[in-house]
Amino acid sequence: MKRDELLSRLQNFKERGNHALNILEASPQTPATEAEVRTITGWLKNELQAEFLRTSPERVQKQMTIFEMSVYAPTIEEAWKQSGISRLKIEGSPTKRWAEAIEAVVYTSCKYVS
Repeated sequence: MKRDELLSRLQNFKERGNHALNILEASPQTPATEAEVRTITGWLKNELQAEFLRTSPERVQKQMTIFEMSVYAPTIEEAWKQSGISRLKIEGSPTKRWAEAIEAVVYTSCKYVS
């Protein structure tokens, strides 16, 4: 993939994560806002998992660009494994733990996005 495409994906993770955080910070939470946060968080979780699985195999890494291998793949791995988003139960009500996981994804995603 091209560098611009990869940066765009990271930017998308950052923007959606920030949107979810803004909703979580708003009071009071309504069923509609909780549903929206669940949708965004589910999307983040699914996309990060898909990208992690796509970029993890060694045979795939051999075909990656330098940027994808040195920046993008490690960023995705960190966001997936260390943020806590992989362990969130999307069916439940959003909690403080959700905000912490989403915040970690946003932080990790924006390291290389201006």
